[in-house]
Amino acid sequence: MDLTALGKEVLKAQPFSQLLGMELLWAQEGEVAFALPVRPEFLQHLGVVHGGVIAALLDNALTFAGGMALGPQVLTVEFKVNFLRPARGGRLVAKGRVVHAGKRLAVVQGEVASEGEPGPIALGQGTIRKV
Repeated sequence: MDLTALGKEVLKAQPFSQLLGMELLWAQEGEVAFALPVRPEFLQHLGVVHGGVIAALLDNALTFAGGMALGPQVLTVEFKVNFLRPARGGRLVAKGRVVHAGKRLAVVQGEVASEGEPGPIALGQGTIRKV
């Protein structure tokens, strides 16, 4: 089964992700990568990307990674974000990976980077549940 094609079909069914302009770059068993071009509407008053945009991108990376291990019918139970530094623009790339998967739950980790800037801008960890 082509997991990238499956992931893209699931992404098409998410109006919120489509509104933001998220793109699934690739998917494999327990790992995914997403991209999101930064638009002016995503900036907060200091001219950097709003944390909610970064968190939404990270949430998709974590949830889709969990879905690659548990199947496509999954939801985020919880997740945490550490914002390391501001993102100023360009394109954001989020990667998620499964740390451990059982029958119904997966623990996942991920990071978000801003292309053209060194190192991650945010790190996250969460729990994904099969529904």
